[in-house]
Amino acid sequence: MKTLDVKNLTSKIGKFDLGPVDLSIEKGEIVGLIGPSGCGKTLLLRSIAGLHETLSGNVEINGQDVTFLEPHLRGLAFVFQDNALFPHMDTHDNIAFPLTVSKDKEVDEKVSKRADELDGLSNYLDRWPKELPAGMKKLTAFARETVKKFNIIMLDEPFERLDKKIRTELRLMIKRLLMALGESVLIVLNDPEDAMAITDRVYIMDRGAIVRQGSPTEIYDEPDSLFVMELFSVMGINRVGGRAFRPQDVQVDGEGEEFTPEHCGPYDSKRIICNGKLEGEDVTLMLPIECRDMDSIFIRITRFFDL
Repeated sequence: MKTLDVKNLTSKIGKFDLGPVDLSIEKGEIVGLIGPSGCGKTLLLRSIAGLHETLSGNVEINGQDVTFLEPHLRGLAFVFQDNALFPHMDTHDNIAFPLTVSKDKEVDEKVSKRADELDGLSNYLDRWPKELPAGMKKLTAFARETVKKFNIIMLDEPFERLDKKIRTELRLMIKRLLMALGESVLIVLNDPEDAMAITDRVYIMDRGAIVRQGSPTEIYDEPDSLFVMELFSVMGINRVGGRAFRPQDVQVDGEGEEFTPEHCGPYDSKRIICNGKLEGEDVTLMLPIECRDMDSIFIRITRFFDL
């Protein structure tokens, strides 16, 4: 049974039109929305949640039409990008808030359990939001929304404005908890690395429309357009001789094209990143570490789009 089923949804904000959009999430599936800034990801998330008016279409959660239900009646755990913590409450009381409102009799036990599941959060239960590190603020918001009963978790760009170390740690922590919870998730992302690490399937958006869906690995391996290829390339795109290709879409080939490296640096234990010239154009290539001391390297482009 589908946890979420969105059909022909349209919405509007200012002069920006969203949709029509079709989207679904199976029970226990982690689904991402990814695309460039301003493509409509957050508007779609908020429209599904009932936080923004829909113009047409239907939203079903667990088989129930919730299109016209108030947000608090849809059974959502919604984590906002800015966390939306109550500044006058410590971490414990922020997490406990939905339980307190519903007069739950096991508030302290449930808060402690959820905090223990989020590595390190239990050490910050007596801190005010202004005293929390950025990662702990995000975990507090996540804990507050998931400590209650819900049908689906919605996260709006949870890893934005975090440095790389905190981002990686938080991503692993949330992924681990999401898998333990086994609930359905819809998450807005900007970084393909986040999508590869955390989602089972992604919807790619551009200018208010869904342009591709599939597993992150499938989309990475088989981009069907230059837009998708560039979106799933954290190191950008090379443009040479009417072709566009990613730095990693090359292989060393003695009968291939000559690449002249100008500067190389380590990427990981097996690969290097090299800046240099190919057909007289500046390019960046990812190559085997064995190439690090070569003055000239012959390569073959394995995947490209014609410009």
